[in-house]
Amino acid sequence: MFKIIFLFIFLLTSFLHGANWLMLQGTQKKVGHNPWGFVQLRYENNEGDEFVGSDGKNKTPFSYIRPELKDQSQLQIARARLGLRGALDEDNKINYLLLTEFAQNGVNNPLGYSQDTYLIDSSLTFKQLPLYVRIGLFKYAGSEEGNMARFTSPFINFSTVGNQLMLERFVKHDGLSEPDRGVGAYRDTGIQLFQTYDITDKDSVTLSYMFGNGSGLEFESVNKTHYTNYAYLSYEHILGKGKGYKQESIKVYGWLQDGRRELEVNGVNKSYQRDRYGLGVTYFLNDLRLEAEWMKGKGMIVGGVKDTDINPSQESWQYVMNPEKSNEADGYYFLSTYKIFEPIELIARYDRYNRMTNNNATCREFKTITTGFSYIFKNYNRLDFNYAINSIEAPHNSVADDFLDDKVGNLLSIQLTLVFK
Repeated sequence: MFKIIFLFIFLLTSFLHGANWLMLQGTQKKVGHNPWGFVQLRYENNEGDEFVGSDGKNKTPFSYIRPELKDQSQLQIARARLGLRGALDEDNKINYLLLTEFAQNGVNNPLGYSQDTYLIDSSLTFKQLPLYVRIGLFKYAGSEEGNMARFTSPFINFSTVGNQLMLERFVKHDGLSEPDRGVGAYRDTGIQLFQTYDITDKDSVTLSYMFGNGSGLEFESVNKTHYTNYAYLSYEHILGKGKGYKQESIKVYGWLQDGRRELEVNGVNKSYQRDRYGLGVTYFLNDLRLEAEWMKGKGMIVGGVKDTDINPSQESWQYVMNPEKSNEADGYYFLSTYKIFEPIELIARYDRYNRMTNNNATCREFKTITTGFSYIFKNYNRLDFNYAINSIEAPHNSVADDFLDDKVGNLLSIQLTLVFK
């Protein structure tokens, strides 16, 4: 199945330049050592209703601020990343990237369980061969949302499908389980082969294959010898000026992942299949950006989080994991940004996520409309204002549908991003 899907994507995109994140993050153009990083200070307020059940279990997670799910309003340092990148030789044939995360977000504090995972990138790229070789811990090629540098995005939060389906959560066992470590942060430890090939002076094809541990930010594999395959292919056509995220271009891409995850079931380790794949397109010209991406997953579907503490005044959040391959989910997003004049950029995004589509009782449909604007100071230093109109439906479960109606709140987010390099 893996080979068939990859061949289909290759044929699709071969007959058709968004940012080339593989090259931007995996290679260094100049000799030298460059410190860099960014900080994001975020305020959020959720307008949903609190709930305390008759059995004493309290508070639904829909109207609380991530990652701890304690309050409906919160001011926090969302990201605090410091890194170093450069070349280890005068010929610029060996590049390196180091990046740390010090904020108490999903990496270091998922659901309030302290993890202290400060190192999120540590890789070497060897450029001696026709195909570049990258080894270590780094972002795998895949969803545009996951690939992009977070300080470039005017959307403060991931789309629902990106957050729930692609931002991997790791647990110890099936059913209800506390986090085993921080979120995967769209990263893995492994070996990647990648390269961009120029077709003309304005057209190029980028391809990548990686096999990794399937362990997120952990260097050590927890899946025995079951490696995860990551394949990616894109076609890009240059439309105008710019570079990186600001390159005026159109890009069409496809990606897929397949691997297995080890979970403890009744005291015995069991291996479960985890598949993800998607298609997308980006367009940017004359200050107008349009993007769309579709994603689908089978196996290892996170069914939300639940409070398992019977004390109404306390919370003990745990993930609901549905590991069997028969469990499926899919979703998509459309977004647009437009700079109406120099410091102001308008934004809009619609995203939809269909979770557990194979099971009527637990099927949920998430729909979110995000609007707002950004005030851009210089380069990527910015102040972003987002307002997300959220809805969740249980189309085949009227009791759950009535409960969700007023418990899911709209979300106001304001974020200051400061980048240094």
